[in-house]
Amino acid sequence: MDGLAWQAEFVSGLAEIDQEHQALLETLQQLRSAIAQGASFTQVKPQLLACATETERHFQHEETLMAAANHPLYLSHRAAHQNLLRDLSLVLEDVQIHPEKLTPETIEAIGALVVRHIREEDLPMLYLLTHPEELAQQQAAELTAENAF
Repeated sequence: MDGLAWQAEFVSGLAEIDQEHQALLETLQQLRSAIAQGASFTQVKPQLLACATETERHFQHEETLMAAANHPLYLSHRAAHQNLLRDLSLVLEDVQIHPEKLTPETIEAIGALVVRHIREEDLPMLYLLTHPEELAQQQAAELTAENAF
Protein backbone atom coordinates (compact mmCIF):
# COMPACT_ATOMS: atom_id res chain seq x y z
CA MET A 1 0.00 0.00 0.00
CA ASP A 2 1.15 3.54 -0.81
CA GLY A 3 2.29 5.24 2.40
CA LEU A 4 1.05 8.57 1.08
CA ALA A 5 -2.41 7.39 0.05
CA TRP A 6 -5.49 8.70 1.82
CA GLN A 7 -6.99 5.97 3.97
CA ALA A 8 -10.44 5.58 5.47
CA GLU A 9 -8.87 5.39 8.93
CA PHE A 10 -7.82 9.06 8.55
CA VAL A 11 -11.42 10.28 8.41
CA SER A 12 -12.01 12.50 11.43
CA GLY A 13 -15.59 13.60 10.93
CA LEU A 14 -14.62 17.18 10.10
CA ALA A 15 -14.85 17.27 6.32
CA GLU A 16 -12.86 20.48 5.91
CA ILE A 17 -9.91 19.11 7.91
CA ASP A 18 -10.13 15.76 6.13
CA GLN A 19 -10.00 17.57 2.77
CA GLU A 20 -6.92 19.51 3.88
CA HIS A 21 -5.20 16.30 5.02
CA GLN A 22 -6.10 14.58 1.77
CA ALA A 23 -4.81 17.51 -0.32
CA LEU A 24 -1.53 17.51 1.58
CA LEU A 25 -1.02 13.81 0.94
CA GLU A 26 -1.90 14.25 -2.74
CA THR A 27 0.68 17.05 -3.03
CA LEU A 28 3.31 14.80 -1.49
CA GLN A 29 2.38 12.03 -3.94
CA GLN A 30 2.77 14.46 -6.85
CA LEU A 31 6.15 15.62 -5.54
CA ARG A 32 7.34 12.05 -5.09
CA SER A 33 6.21 11.18 -8.61
CA ALA A 34 7.89 14.23 -10.16
CA ILE A 35 11.17 13.48 -8.40
CA ALA A 36 10.98 9.80 -9.37
CA GLN A 37 10.58 10.93 -12.98
CA GLY A 38 13.77 13.00 -12.74
CA ALA A 39 12.58 16.45 -11.72
CA SER A 40 15.34 18.49 -10.12
CA PHE A 41 15.14 20.39 -6.86
CA THR A 42 14.90 23.64 -8.82
CA GLN A 43 11.91 22.30 -10.74
CA VAL A 44 9.98 21.15 -7.66
CA LYS A 45 11.09 23.89 -5.26
CA PRO A 46 7.95 26.03 -5.85
CA GLN A 47 5.74 23.03 -5.12
CA LEU A 48 7.79 22.16 -2.01
CA LEU A 49 7.50 25.71 -0.69
CA ALA A 50 3.77 25.79 -1.47
CA CYS A 51 3.37 22.51 0.40
CA ALA A 52 5.18 23.96 3.42
CA THR A 53 3.01 27.10 3.32
CA GLU A 54 -0.17 25.03 3.02
CA THR A 55 0.92 22.86 5.95
CA GLU A 56 1.38 25.96 8.12
CA ARG A 57 -2.02 27.29 7.05
CA HIS A 58 -3.61 23.94 7.87
CA PHE A 59 -1.99 23.89 11.30
CA GLN A 60 -3.28 27.41 11.98
CA HIS A 61 -6.75 26.23 10.97
CA GLU A 62 -6.63 23.34 13.43
CA GLU A 63 -5.32 25.58 16.19
CA THR A 64 -8.08 28.13 15.56
CA LEU A 65 -10.71 25.38 15.88
CA MET A 66 -9.09 24.12 19.06
CA ALA A 67 -8.82 27.57 20.65
CA ALA A 68 -12.46 28.34 19.85
CA ALA A 69 -13.51 25.10 21.56
CA ASN A 70 -11.21 25.62 24.56
CA HIS A 71 -9.72 22.24 23.64
CA PRO A 72 -7.73 20.67 26.51
CA LEU A 73 -5.08 19.37 24.07
CA TYR A 74 -4.48 22.79 22.51
CA LEU A 75 -1.03 23.46 23.96
CA SER A 76 0.34 19.98 23.35
CA HIS A 77 -1.09 19.90 19.83
CA ARG A 78 0.35 23.31 19.05
CA ALA A 79 3.75 22.07 20.27
CA ALA A 80 3.41 19.02 18.01
CA HIS A 81 2.74 21.35 15.09
CA GLN A 82 5.79 23.45 15.92
CA ASN A 83 7.95 20.33 16.16
CA LEU A 84 6.71 19.00 12.84
CA LEU A 85 7.26 22.36 11.13
CA ARG A 86 10.79 22.45 12.55
CA ASP A 87 11.49 18.95 11.23
CA LEU A 88 10.11 19.83 7.80
CA SER A 89 12.11 23.04 7.74
CA LEU A 90 15.31 21.12 8.50
CA VAL A 91 14.63 18.75 5.61
CA LEU A 92 13.97 21.65 3.24
CA GLU A 93 17.15 23.43 4.36
CA ASP A 94 19.15 20.23 3.86
CA VAL A 95 17.89 19.63 0.32
CA GLN A 96 18.51 23.26 -0.58
CA ILE A 97 22.15 22.80 0.39
CA HIS A 98 22.37 19.26 -0.99
CA PRO A 99 19.79 19.00 -3.83
CA GLU A 100 20.91 15.44 -4.55
CA LYS A 101 19.29 14.42 -1.25
CA LEU A 102 15.86 15.19 -2.65
CA THR A 103 14.69 11.72 -3.61
CA PRO A 104 11.36 9.92 -3.63
CA GLU A 105 12.47 8.43 -0.30
CA THR A 106 12.87 11.93 1.14
CA ILE A 107 9.27 12.70 0.24
CA GLU A 108 8.22 9.32 1.70
CA ALA A 109 9.96 10.27 4.96
CA ILE A 110 8.14 13.62 5.04
CA GLY A 111 4.90 11.78 4.32
CA ALA A 112 5.57 9.36 7.15
CA LEU A 113 5.88 12.31 9.55
CA VAL A 114 2.60 13.74 8.28
CA VAL A 115 0.76 10.41 8.46
CA ARG A 116 2.06 9.76 11.97
CA HIS A 117 0.88 13.23 13.00
CA ILE A 118 -2.58 12.60 11.55
CA ARG A 119 -2.89 9.23 13.30
CA GLU A 120 -1.33 10.03 16.67
CA GLU A 121 -2.08 13.72 17.15
CA ASP A 122 -4.92 14.86 14.90
CA LEU A 123 -7.37 12.00 15.23
CA PRO A 124 -7.52 12.08 19.06
CA MET A 125 -7.78 15.87 19.01
CA LEU A 126 -10.44 15.89 16.29
CA TYR A 127 -12.42 13.17 18.06
CA LEU A 128 -13.01 15.54 20.93
CA LEU A 129 -14.05 18.33 18.55
CA THR A 130 -16.61 16.05 16.92
CA HIS A 131 -17.89 14.68 20.24
CA PRO A 132 -18.89 17.71 22.35
CA GLU A 133 -19.92 15.59 25.35
CA GLU A 134 -16.44 14.02 25.48
CA LEU A 135 -14.86 17.45 25.07
CA ALA A 136 -16.89 18.80 27.98
CA GLN A 137 -15.79 15.88 30.17
CA GLN A 138 -12.15 16.51 29.27
CA GLN A 139 -12.53 20.23 29.97
CA ALA A 140 -14.10 19.48 33.36
CA ALA A 141 -11.30 17.05 34.19
CA GLU A 142 -8.71 19.67 33.24
CA LEU A 143 -10.38 22.28 35.43
CA THR A 144 -10.64 19.83 38.32
CA ALA A 145 -6.97 18.87 38.05
CA GLU A 146 -5.99 22.54 37.77
CA ASN A 147 -7.97 23.49 40.86
CA ALA A 148 -6.64 20.59 42.91
CA PHE A 149 -3.22 22.19 43.19
